[in-house]
Amino acid sequence: MSLPIGRLVPYRVFSGVENMSLDQMLQESVDQNQQIALRFYGWREPTLSFGYFQSYQERHFHPVSSSVSCVRRATGGGSLLHHHELTYSLTIPQTLGAIGPRLDVYQQVHKCIIEALINYGVMVKPFSKTQNGLCGKSNCEQFLCFQRRTAEDLILNGYKVVGSAQRKSRASLLQHGSLLLSSSRYAPELPGVNDLVAQRVGLMEVMDSIIEHVSDSFQIQLREDDFHDQEITRAAEIAQLRFENERWLHRR
Repeated sequence: MSLPIGRLVPYRVFSGVENMSLDQMLQESVDQNQQIALRFYGWREPTLSFGYFQSYQERHFHPVSSSVSCVRRATGGGSLLHHHELTYSLTIPQTLGAIGPRLDVYQQVHKCIIEALINYGVMVKPFSKTQNGLCGKSNCEQFLCFQRRTAEDLILNGYKVVGSAQRKSRASLLQHGSLLLSSSRYAPELPGVNDLVAQRVGLMEVMDSIIEHVSDSFQIQLREDDFHDQEITRAAEIAQLRFENERWLHRR
């Protein structure tokens, strides 16, 4: 019996505003066609993304990143300094009216990343298996997301190297997250995988491995399908309405 077809958007590099707009556009698309979509991407320049509920005024807590561009995500959590990383987004159909975050999706996707990194001899573990899995007050209030710890974050040598966040619509769930590969001069306190182990992890190679594991785990056949012209147009409309709008950035 043939597997259901999922959409694989090929790796490309965009600005922060474009990346967030394309993720939202993909979620709208999945709402309509109910086809799972997986996307990997990079960042045209170092970018600080604020969590949906974060106050923009908190930016002064991290002066070393004060010169980089900013965008506000539609997902929660702390700020992320996007630079030397592999970013993914996975959007899956879900039952209409389902409530709350989907812990099983966190676990399933992060397990795929764990298995991909094992190919390099890199052993990351969920925070829940290295600590008690609970987030203390001071930990949860750190400005940078990768200085926070929640149960399903992936930890290497005591450092968080993978974190994800979710956004629900009525008909789909978007989960996007980052695999930190190397530290950035705009966030030198956060080492990446390649700073913590001797074996170098290549971006494209680990991405291909994650794709294989996602295909197996979700029991789908992923077919490459780049953005269409009308989707680029819709993403530009979303950018204008939301992610490049100063009122959206400063809304909190």
